[in-house]
Amino acid sequence: MASSEHTRGLLLTSVGVLVIVPDATFVRLVDAPSMTNAMWRTGLLGVSLTLFLAARYRGDLFNVLRSLGGWGIVASVLSGSGTILFVVAVDRAPVSNVLLILALSPFWAAVWTRTTVGTKVARRTLISMPFALAGVAIAVGGASEGLFSQGNFYALCCSLGLSANLTIVRVKKQFDMVPTAACGGFLGCVTLALAGTDPNVSSEDFALLLVLGLVILPAAMALITLGGRLLPSPETALLLLGETALSPPLAAWVIGESISGQAIIGGSLLLIVLVIHATLGIRDLRSS
Repeated sequence: MASSEHTRGLLLTSVGVLVIVPDATFVRLVDAPSMTNAMWRTGLLGVSLTLFLAARYRGDLFNVLRSLGGWGIVASVLSGSGTILFVVAVDRAPVSNVLLILALSPFWAAVWTRTTVGTKVARRTLISMPFALAGVAIAVGGASEGLFSQGNFYALCCSLGLSANLTIVRVKKQFDMVPTAACGGFLGCVTLALAGTDPNVSSEDFALLLVLGLVILPAAMALITLGGRLLPSPETALLLLGETALSPPLAAWVIGESISGQAIIGGSLLLIVLVIHATLGIRDLRSS
């Protein structure tokens, strides 16, 4: 049974990662302003996930939401703001930069877990973190805007928020946190609407946003969440590196975005560090 569950977890998570790979490319293909893009993205994500949750929990959905309490509200805010920050970052920085900065989330999550619940940070994480940061600095520093560009800053904020959300999900693993992504979607959409964001988009942009908000994002989120429950965290983190590795080449091919030599060197260093870190985590889990 354990082997069967592990195989199912690998399959679900792997398919979810493959589904999410075109995400950043779709963001770039939409010509609408980033705030308009983010408003449609968050709203459609909220609608699609709500339909999924309604089918899953039926009449018990309200009780599931209520059981999440204050942490559910915090996770919803982090989820909604993270979605907006991702769109803004991809609009202002190379896709490779954004994905590499986001790949640091497991390290930030270890720091959040240490500061909030006192969980000891594994030695492999402490050793890996400086090398991972160096890899990102090399890759991101090669862009024409430099290391401290607006896009990189938004990507860093997104990474910090995502890692904080991952910490909440991990600490409160007895709860299903998918509803917070739906609530975060609606919260982000309403916030942007109240801020006066123009909702008008072309028919081509609307078609792209529908595919992104109703198919790609909810399908990937559901698959990765369901698969991640059946896998150890390091193994899930290892599979999620697929997006970091595959999304920049896809963007380069579809929209003609070049990848600098420094980005390739720094990104390769980061990926090697993350693969070793995750592999050691899997080995430690199996030995214990």
